[in-house]
Amino acid sequence: MATAAARTAEAASGRHVLLIQDTTEINYQDKAGRKRGLGTVGNGSDVGLFVHPVLAVGAEGEPDILGLVAAVIWRRFKAKAKDYQSQPIETKESHRWITAITSARAALVDTPMATMVADRESDIYEVFARVPQQDPDGPLTHVLVRCSHDRALDGEAGCLRAKIDAWPQAGRTAFKLDARPGRPARAVELAVRFGDVTLRQPKTGADPRDPASMTLRLVEVREINPPADATAVHWRLYTTHQVSTLEQAVAIVELYRRRWIIEQVFRTLKSQGLGIEQSLLADGEALENLAATALVAAIQVMQCVHARGEAGQKIPASRVLADADLPVVRALVRKLEGKTLKQKNPHPPESLAWAVWVIARLGGWNGYASERPPGPITVRNGLERFHAIAEGFALANL
Repeated sequence: MATAAARTAEAASGRHVLLIQDTTEINYQDKAGRKRGLGTVGNGSDVGLFVHPVLAVGAEGEPDILGLVAAVIWRRFKAKAKDYQSQPIETKESHRWITAITSARAALVDTPMATMVADRESDIYEVFARVPQQDPDGPLTHVLVRCSHDRALDGEAGCLRAKIDAWPQAGRTAFKLDARPGRPARAVELAVRFGDVTLRQPKTGADPRDPASMTLRLVEVREINPPADATAVHWRLYTTHQVSTLEQAVAIVELYRRRWIIEQVFRTLKSQGLGIEQSLLADGEALENLAATALVAAIQVMQCVHARGEAGQKIPASRVLADADLPVVRALVRKLEGKTLKQKNPHPPESLAWAVWVIARLGGWNGYASERPPGPITVRNGLERFHAIAEGFALANL
């Protein structure tokens, strides 16, 4: 993980980077009789462990996956205490939202601005109080978090949602909502509202080190006329970025949409690629180590998937492959290319798209632009075969 973070820091140098974090569980209940040293997962009975990565993604232009920058991996052996809500956050699992982003930000030594992006589980007052760093003379750290709680407001009657509902509509935006399991893709049109909100510190578990109140910007988008059989898009997004125009509000929504990349990584880690939950390793500590290794591999697969077209032409192949692998790619290009123009590798040499063309061919893709582009399973198979070839290449050249 430290090696992966160092590679990511190099790719993130000088850029505005999104630090997307989320948690997934690795469930081994189907093989519980063969496992030892595991805790319970979300339902409180199945055995497994939790993985909480921080993924660095470029904030400008096409989504550009820079790599893994930090992760927290743990096994849960205790149930929540009765006084859980009143305990300091340092004693809770939810502290990972702060520790992971702190580690990630420390690793990105040459990154001038980073924005933490997270879903509703990280709607935590201490996150808003402790993560942002707004020193104009140093690196900036912003937050962009989807709202979960209807929070009390400082100096105002009523709560957050009623205040937002009273705001006038600032305008509209539209985009194509990507397909997800159980939800087909569709075009959506959304009403946009935005403004400042001053949150009051919750009374239960209040930490005197945190401010009694804080002001954040909030952007709301609500789908207009959603299909009758669909769940309407309705996002309320906290941020520390400046939002005073409709254009800035829409830009915040576009940044939040990139959070879906980490969900794709989780699918690749499990059902759509590496199949980590099918591992026959028995020991809990070994499974933690496997999770860390597999997380790096899953992100590399998704880096290749995202770079399979024009977007990958501007990314060096060294983003994913070692310098020693590039001669192998060159040799395989000569071997895999056909005689016609349609059978040639169309991408600039040494680019990641150029390398992914080879990897996808090794994974079973036929190379024709008219065919369906290679997905995570094809890329995973291609990377596995490529690394075996690269190892043979290295041995032959000793």
